[in-house]
Amino acid sequence: MRFSHRTLISRIVWTTLIVSAVAMTAMVVTVMLVLSALTNKNIEARLRDQLTAVSSTVKVGPDGSLTALETPDDTIDDTTWIYAADGALVEGPRVGQRLTATAESLADVRKQTRLDRHERSFLAGPVRRNGKVEAVVVVEAPLEPYESTRNLTLLGLLALALTVTGGSAAIAAWTVKRTLGPVESMAAQARDWSEHDLESRFDTTAADDEFGRLGRTLNVLLDRVAGALRSEQQLTSELAHELRTPLTAIRGEAELTIMASPGPAITERLDRVVALVDRMSITITSLLAIARNEARIETRTTAIALVNEVLDHRPDRPGLNVSSDGVEEVELSVPTELAVRALAPIVENAFTHARTSVEFLSVTHERSIDIMVSDDGVGIAADDLEAIFRSGQRGTGSAGAGLGLALSRRVARTLGGDVNVTSPHGPTTFTLTLPRS
Repeated sequence: MRFSHRTLISRIVWTTLIVSAVAMTAMVVTVMLVLSALTNKNIEARLRDQLTAVSSTVKVGPDGSLTALETPDDTIDDTTWIYAADGALVEGPRVGQRLTATAESLADVRKQTRLDRHERSFLAGPVRRNGKVEAVVVVEAPLEPYESTRNLTLLGLLALALTVTGGSAAIAAWTVKRTLGPVESMAAQARDWSEHDLESRFDTTAADDEFGRLGRTLNVLLDRVAGALRSEQQLTSELAHELRTPLTAIRGEAELTIMASPGPAITERLDRVVALVDRMSITITSLLAIARNEARIETRTTAIALVNEVLDHRPDRPGLNVSSDGVEEVELSVPTELAVRALAPIVENAFTHARTSVEFLSVTHERSIDIMVSDDGVGIAADDLEAIFRSGQRGTGSAGAGLGLALSRRVARTLGGDVNVTSPHGPTTFTLTLPRS
């Protein structure tokens, strides 16, 4: 089960996991503390009962001699030491030296004393007759059975805690994922509709819960987006119509003047006017196609052909070294005229700011190609890296209108690509990413 740390599902799962772990830890600690207290109390009671039973069997003779009667339980005799008041051993089991030494260390106590040592618990208490200490009885009990029980209990609790914690996280993940599944589906549908079908809407007639309200809200947003795009398309169409009329007139006047044979110099200038008018007409047609989503995909080109076509429409600049040897012969899956519109402003920017050279390179990926345009100009200030892609915004020291790069990025993103500054200086590099075939 893997989730991105930034998703809502992962946050809920991690929260459930942490809360469950804390609760299980508190439960284990509480149970173990209670178990330890009960175990200690049980050992204490067993030792006291044994001490009382043995003490009652101790007899003092007229001559001060000590004797101990047999107890009904033979195991008591194996874990009991009886010492005289002066510390001399009267009776005791044959056990290891360590246990014997521990018992002897308690032979002179004058009040009940407990000592845990060598995985055993010892309890010593004086035997008084007529207010006088006549003997000291030491009893012991092994701690191993209690510790084994405690360890097994701890292992069981840990296994239970891990199972509950993991199960809680798994159930939380399943529940939240199942609950939020419709939201993810709605988001994917809305994203797809925003790109391909702005007229589709969510069916919220049968839903009156949170998802129904979310669907109605998204429908309102889609209505607004569709309305804004329709308004933009209408405005673009009107502007294109208004621009085409004077452009057609300009082209006609230029051609009529050329037909009158005004001379080589004027003819050359008029030919340039006609070429610029044609270029403007292509730009208007491309913008109109973008607005109407009517780009002709059948007119395709390659990366190197695209670069060459853009360069062919650029007048040579004396002293500027232009290199396109690093561009590959890779077919693009975008309309040629739109690809030109995406690359042309980048090239225009490079030619404007370059000192001595402009270089074109390309890097091919599985489904796209990066066309990089580098120049050795002054570079781009850090504050301008994104501002230059906003309409009407110009970089520091730029004399342009601030429309070219914004248009370039918009066209590229319409085609499924992008435009970014991948090196702000030394050299300055703009990268145009376009889908490839």
